[in-house]
Amino acid sequence: MKKSLTAVLAFGASFGVLAACGSETNSGSEETVITVGTEATYPPFTYKDKGELTGYDIDVLNEAAERAGYTLEFEAMDFKGLVPALDAERIDLIANQMSITPERQEKYSFSDPYAISGAQVIVGSDNEDIQGIDDLEGKVVGSTQGSVYAQMAEEAGAEVKFYKGANQVLQDLQVGRLDAALNDRLFILTELEKTGYDVKAVGDVFNQSQAGFMARQDSDVLEGLNEALAEMKEDGTMEEIGEKYFGEDISQ
Repeated sequence: MKKSLTAVLAFGASFGVLAACGSETNSGSEETVITVGTEATYPPFTYKDKGELTGYDIDVLNEAAERAGYTLEFEAMDFKGLVPALDAERIDLIANQMSITPERQEKYSFSDPYAISGAQVIVGSDNEDIQGIDDLEGKVVGSTQGSVYAQMAEEAGAEVKFYKGANQVLQDLQVGRLDAALNDRLFILTELEKTGYDVKAVGDVFNQSQAGFMARQDSDVLEGLNEALAEMKEDGTMEEIGEKYFGEDISQ
C-alpha cells in the first residue's frame, strides 16, 4: 500500500478523479492510497462505460473509501491475474465479486459482505437436456480461470474449459462448443439478455454466496471499509446503489 499527500485516482493511465483527492484521513495523517485490481469487463459489477470505470462493486467501494478517507487507484486485468497480483503486492485489494469461501479465507482477508447472490446454469436456447446443476455430469462447462463457478462445475462432474472472460464463454456456448456455463444470478438477471447471445438460464439458483473486497491478511484498510459499509447499510446508501443496478437491495 502506498502513502501520499497528493491523491490521484487512476485507471491504468489516469482517467479522472473518482474518489476524495488531495485530502487527509480522519486522523489528519497522510492519505492512504489503495491500489485496487478489477476485471472491468464484468457488468453490472465492474465495467467501463464510455471509458469510465463503473459498476456496482466500483460504486460501493468508491463510496466506502471516501467515507474512510482512502483514495483509490484502479488497475484493470484479466480475472485470472487478480489473485496473483494481490499475492505479488502489485495491488492491495480486489473488487470483483470475490466470493467469501473457507478456502480463500485461509489465505486472505475479506471485508464484510456487500453483495449476496447465488449461481445458476446457462445453456444454449435450444438445449432441453440440461435443466440445472444436477445435469452437468459429463458435460463441458465454460468458466473463467480461478472462478468459484469452475469449482462448482467440477464438483458436479463436468469437464471445465477455461476462458478469458464471460463474453468468450457465452460466444462458445451459443455456437455449441460448450454444453453449459455457470454464472451469478445477478449477472443473469440484469445482463444476460443484453449480451444478445442465443442462450438462456435454467434451473433454480443454488450455492448462495457472499461477496467481499479481498485483501492480504496483513491488510490494515479493511477495518475502515467495514465501518463505512455498516454506515452505508444503515443510512440506505447500499440499498440505493443496489436499486440503481438491480432494482433491489442485494447487500442483505
